[in-house]
Amino acid sequence: MKKQNLSQSSASINRAKSFLACICCALFFTVQAQNSGLGFNYQAVIRNAYGFVLQDSAVILKVSLYPGQQAVTPTWVETHNVQTDKFGTMGIRVGHGTRDNASVAAQFSDVNFAAVYYWLKIEINEAGTFREVSFTSLPSAPYSEVAHNAAAVPAGMVMAFVGDIAQIPDGWMLCDGRQLSRSQYANLYNAIGVAWGTGDNANTFNIPDMRGVFLRGVSYDSGNDPDAEERIVLAGNGANSGNNVGSYQVDDFKSHKHTNNVKAGEGNHGNAQNSYPAGYTSASGNRGLRNPNTDYINSNEINVSGGNETRPKNVYVNYIIKL
Repeated sequence: MKKQNLSQSSASINRAKSFLACICCALFFTVQAQNSGLGFNYQAVIRNAYGFVLQDSAVILKVSLYPGQQAVTPTWVETHNVQTDKFGTMGIRVGHGTRDNASVAAQFSDVNFAAVYYWLKIEINEAGTFREVSFTSLPSAPYSEVAHNAAAVPAGMVMAFVGDIAQIPDGWMLCDGRQLSRSQYANLYNAIGVAWGTGDNANTFNIPDMRGVFLRGVSYDSGNDPDAEERIVLAGNGANSGNNVGSYQVDDFKSHKHTNNVKAGEGNHGNAQNSYPAGYTSASGNRGLRNPNTDYINSNEINVSGGNETRPKNVYVNYIIKL
C-alpha cells in the first residue's frame, strides 16, 4: 500500500510539472533609436503546481500581446521552446519566437506600442493544449519599442548642453552666429530661414548666436514684453527685428527714481540757520526765512553702486542647435 501511494505521488508530481507558475518575473528592454523589432526580454522562475522549482526542464511557451485587457484578438502571438536552468530560471526575448498564425501583425515590428497599452499573456503547453499562466499589463520598459515611431529631433531644435564645446554630439552645432551654406545645411535653412541672419544674402545664412544671453519667448500678442516692437536686429546681420523670433534686446533697467532730500534745518546750508540764501523764497512765500520742517534747499545724488549689468543668478551652458 505504501509503495502504491509513493507511485501515485510520483505520478502526480510528474503531471504537475506541466503546470507553470511564474512566481518571479522581470521585464527588460533593448533601447533602439530606429525601428528595431528586436523586442524585449522576459525572465521567470518556473515552478510546478506544488511550488517546486522546475530545474533543467524543457517547456513550450506561448506569448501573446493583446491591445488591452478586454481584447479578444491578440495583435502578436509567438511560441518559444525553452530550457530552465538548475535554478528553474528561463529567459526569452519577446519578438524573437516563432510567429503563430493567430497574430494580426505580420511581423513584430508592426506592433504599435504607441497606440494602446498592451497586455502580455503567457501560456504553457500541457499535453498539447496551452494553459494560461499569467495575463498582465506591460510595464513602461517595453514601450521603448515605440521609439521607432517617434519623429527624429527636428532641424532647428535648440537645447542646453552642459558638456564642453569639444563634446558637442554629431549633428549639432554651437549657437555662435556663424554662417552656414544654404545648400549643405538645407534642412536647417528650411527650418529657420534667415530669421537669425541673411549671411551673404545668396548662398549662406546665420545660425543663432546665444553666447552669453538669456532666451525669451516671442511676445506676440501677449503683452508680456512692452518693448517688443523696439527689439533690434542682432549684430546688424540682417536678422529679424521687432516682435519676431531672432530679434535682439539690449540691457535695460525699469524706469524709477531715488530722491535724497535735505530739509532746511539740516546741515549747513545758506547764510543763517533760519534764513534762505539771497533771493530765495520759501514754499510759504516768505522771503529771507525758512521753515526747517517743510522747506528743502538741497538734494544730494546717491553714490553709484552695482556691477556691469542687471542679472539673476545663473550658470553657463552651451546652447546647441540641431542641424
